[in-house]
Amino acid sequence: MSRPDWLLGIDFGTSNTAAAHTGAVSGAVEALQLSHNRTTMSSAVFVESPHQIAVGDVATNRAETNPAAYMPSPKRVIGQGVVNVNGYAIPSSVPVAAVLDSVMARARAAHAGQAPAQLVLTHPEAWSPREIQVLLDAAAQLGLDPSQVTTVSEPRAAAHYYSRSNTLPPGAKIAVFDFGGGTLDIAVLAANDHGTFDVVAARGDNGLGGKNFDAYIRRWVDEQLDARNPELGDYLRSAPIDIRHALDDSIRRAKELLSEAPSATITVAGGGHTEKFQITREEFEELITPALEKAVTLTRATLADAHVTDPSGLHALYLTGGSSRIPIVQEHLKALGPIATLDDPKTVVAQGAIAAAAPIVRGLGNTAAAGGVGSRYTHPTPPSPSDGPGGPAATAPIPSSGPDRTTVTWQPAPTPAPTGTGTGTGTGTGKKKWTMIGAAAAAVVVVAGVIGAIALTGDKGAGDQGPPPDTSVAAGDTADVEQAGASGTGNTQVPTTKDGVLAALPAALRTDLENCKTNGETENGGLQMQCTLKEGAALTAGISDQDYQSIIVSVDAAEAKKRVLGIRQGFQNDTTSTDNEIVENIPRTAAAHIDGPGYANTYSIWYANSSTGVMASFSDAQGLDGAKTFLSRAGLIN
Repeated sequence: MSRPDWLLGIDFGTSNTAAAHTGAVSGAVEALQLSHNRTTMSSAVFVESPHQIAVGDVATNRAETNPAAYMPSPKRVIGQGVVNVNGYAIPSSVPVAAVLDSVMARARAAHAGQAPAQLVLTHPEAWSPREIQVLLDAAAQLGLDPSQVTTVSEPRAAAHYYSRSNTLPPGAKIAVFDFGGGTLDIAVLAANDHGTFDVVAARGDNGLGGKNFDAYIRRWVDEQLDARNPELGDYLRSAPIDIRHALDDSIRRAKELLSEAPSATITVAGGGHTEKFQITREEFEELITPALEKAVTLTRATLADAHVTDPSGLHALYLTGGSSRIPIVQEHLKALGPIATLDDPKTVVAQGAIAAAAPIVRGLGNTAAAGGVGSRYTHPTPPSPSDGPGGPAATAPIPSSGPDRTTVTWQPAPTPAPTGTGTGTGTGTGKKKWTMIGAAAAAVVVVAGVIGAIALTGDKGAGDQGPPPDTSVAAGDTADVEQAGASGTGNTQVPTTKDGVLAALPAALRTDLENCKTNGETENGGLQMQCTLKEGAALTAGISDQDYQSIIVSVDAAEAKKRVLGIRQGFQNDTTSTDNEIVENIPRTAAAHIDGPGYANTYSIWYANSSTGVMASFSDAQGLDGAKTFLSRAGLIN
């Protein structure tokens, strides 16, 4: 018989999600099994349609069938408010709710179908109240009363895990270094007279984590390919999603193996080529040193904030998060305090969240906003359909059809029509409406606006005033398409000749190209070419010092639509590094992912325009500004 007052803690992570609960029989805090042999599950989702969202391993397995529907890290888009996936604009809380609901289904099954008395959700220390609110909006869709939902930051949760079985004298300080797949959180806490901790200092970096290490290895692989098999390297820059995923998986496995073995093998396959590269632990450690130095600097700053000027000032420096298990991470940190590791780096935060359900006394004297650290969430009154943009997500529960799949029922009202320049059929505003049908009730969600366009200046998160553009033009459609963000022809046919491809390119780009040769095909049989830039080309004047400069171009509207969504979702290699950036045009029909620095401090560009079908990749720009200048000069993003 399940205890009626059981608690559930969920650590919704960038790559993986973990959970803990108070056991149905013992009442003790235990990690929750989220699959038949793991205490974690992938945080990925697959939005098959607004009616069905698959999560976890099911989502990952289905990614290659429709890359545009796959979101590998929903946590990364929480701050955007609305996310475009598989042609739909949905609140960013919805994919998060699907993951939480899958965990809830597992937890309920362990407690005879009973709901928890309290749900505790964790979040990065650096999250803003707005981001925490999205997490809480997702929780509101699980059917719990808002008074049952509490939040706590990840390092605070880890500290409370420690406090369950360790008693320190008042004033003794510990530090928590939480290094996960996508974020780094550090907190210094002091024991108080109540047997818990006061948070005296905390810092975080939402862009630093294990995925940065994956990105460094990927660049190393690219350098090896440039030397051994440049043709395969070129192929990978525009390879299908399943090929890139296979390489990403090989890199991740190699990274994990290097924590135990002196070397690991990375397999690269695609386009009829296969290469195997052996990377040593020493090479890996050299690659990730810049990120580690940044992590150490952030840790030192946090300790300074807490007036810890000597390692003896800390009782322990606790490491948690999967990335903290890398030996060189511990080596870099040992000079800052006595290193200690917690039992299971992947579930410590979830277990500590339950211990942290009681409010934490904050030593900094600041109080959290609604839904903030250690606070209880008071949900605003659900809006009526007329409330329009800005209303919170629907509060109806999301029914689940299994532990690895969540079904969200969205009913178009009316069916979304192409929005063109920003007006939607039947509404006059371009707004899309869906009705979420819960197990016991229904609520209306009105979605208006889109993720903010990232301007060419690189102002990430700038708000966009219009609805999402129409990207539904299929390959082969000969209708004229409004030109947006490029000065090409706008023809959406799939060119199969050199002249056809060149004619579709912006004039500024086309005039500086020569020696164009076929090097592959698009998904729909279009011609893909590799061209060189003319010597002294105006496009690269002052932004590239390479003797040989080339660009890969093709035109395929259907594939370009997928790529724009892919760039936006972070499919193009790595989007976790602070050196990477995504830029878009104002109508958001064109997007470019800038990645670097690579060899000789060059930056790479992956570009696609869903309106014109133009796709391009260029790898020889000097610096982020140089890459942006190239996009502007070429007429790709204006």
